[in-house]
Amino acid sequence: MIKAYNRVLFTAAIFLTVCNQALAAGIIKEPGKHPHYSVELEPHFVFTWDWLPREAQDGLGVGLRASIPFFHNGPIDTINNNMAITFGLDWAHSSFPCGPGPAGRPPPGYPYYYDNYNCSSNSYWLPVALQWNFFLTDVISVFGEPGFAIVHSRWNLWEPCPPGGGLCEYGHSDTTLRPVFWGGARFLFNDTIGLTVRVGVPSMSVGLSILL
Repeated sequence: MIKAYNRVLFTAAIFLTVCNQALAAGIIKEPGKHPHYSVELEPHFVFTWDWLPREAQDGLGVGLRASIPFFHNGPIDTINNNMAITFGLDWAHSSFPCGPGPAGRPPPGYPYYYDNYNCSSNSYWLPVALQWNFFLTDVISVFGEPGFAIVHSRWNLWEPCPPGGGLCEYGHSDTTLRPVFWGGARFLFNDTIGLTVRVGVPSMSVGLSILL
């Protein structure tokens, strides 16, 4: 978890540097001077570092977002901003060492764990968040996204077979509701196509923005 927050802080520092440079020639004080769109579609690659189960902290996958503006200029009408509802689906996959081990080796809560067996996990996130965009230049906009996500995870573990005759592979699953938060930047190539970078908890993503 500490490594995850270090990644977030490092990426946030890069975003702030870009934003400071953009403000010099910015349009933030020109309300409404940005592309007006009905929906933004964003297919992306995702790297997840905070998800179930505890052994599989990191995962790689793909996802899709849709963002629908309900303020085309606002809620602050004196600056160049808009607000949208964003929702979608992210999938991430991970493999990790597992299996029975000697006393003293397992992490807390995992009595059967060792590094000579391989297990895998798949996690599905369905986030719904409030997206607040700030348009700094004709090219660069930044946003924050607080919200919640339904998380469904499935993973397998090697555990002793009852009554102790060898090893069996058991499947596990879990579904929870988790708070999420992302910050990001969008870099437009023209009025309809751009690149979006998002970082936060539980993941970061890089994808294509399509404004329709």
